[in-house]
Amino acid sequence: MHQSHAGSLIRTSPVPLAVLSVNMGRPNAQENGGLVPNASVLGLQSRARAWQSWSETYFVMAMLTIPSFIRLFPNVGADSTDMLLDLGAIAGDAAAHSLTDDIGADQGPRTIAAMLDKWLIARLMSTSPITELRQITVAHDILRRGETVERAARTAQVNRRQLHRLFHRHLGVGPQELVVLERLHSSLSAVQTGRGDPLHGFGDQAHQIRSWRRRLGVMPGAYSRAARMLMADHFSRDGNALGPAFYL
Repeated sequence: MHQSHAGSLIRTSPVPLAVLSVNMGRPNAQENGGLVPNASVLGLQSRARAWQSWSETYFVMAMLTIPSFIRLFPNVGADSTDMLLDLGAIAGDAAAHSLTDDIGADQGPRTIAAMLDKWLIARLMSTSPITELRQITVAHDILRRGETVERAARTAQVNRRQLHRLFHRHLGVGPQELVVLERLHSSLSAVQTGRGDPLHGFGDQAHQIRSWRRRLGVMPGAYSRAARMLMADHFSRDGNALGPAFYL
């Protein structure tokens, strides 16, 4: 978290990505008041969330695409959707400590990024890819293009029921739910950045409004007119492709 945002409320949107986080200061708190682990993995998020930070809160996050999430943390998808998992519980205490012990608040962004890269590469080398990774990746690519679940299943060489089981086992959501998250993520990003079509993938504006109201608790028009939170504004200014649609 950038120091200029320290102590502010953090709101995040539903997002078809996973997040690896490392706290280097006072951990921020979840909505239920529980503190975030020093190192954690948050799976795909189906709803907006709020986090309380403090003036001593300082953390770094790595956004994980679906293929990288499955490759780095195989077989945890069913337990990770909308859940914050302690990194030590899924990767082992030694691996978690090797990350938290190396990264410190006194280090610059480049050094921290290099430390994260080193840890992620070591994690890749220590885990074997699951056999279903290619099928899930292929199906996900088809779904992101706006194709049907039936087409995605055929391309992945499985039937619809098998594809549904694969997605739930490794991502915690079904194919159609993932389509909804991808569509909303794209729409929110378009509204925040002014790039792209906010209605892309929706049948009409009424469909978009219903999705925003259900998942974000706000209408697109009201959101576009309202002052953005500092984190969202910061990343939108920087033109970060993932950040704007993650922070509300």
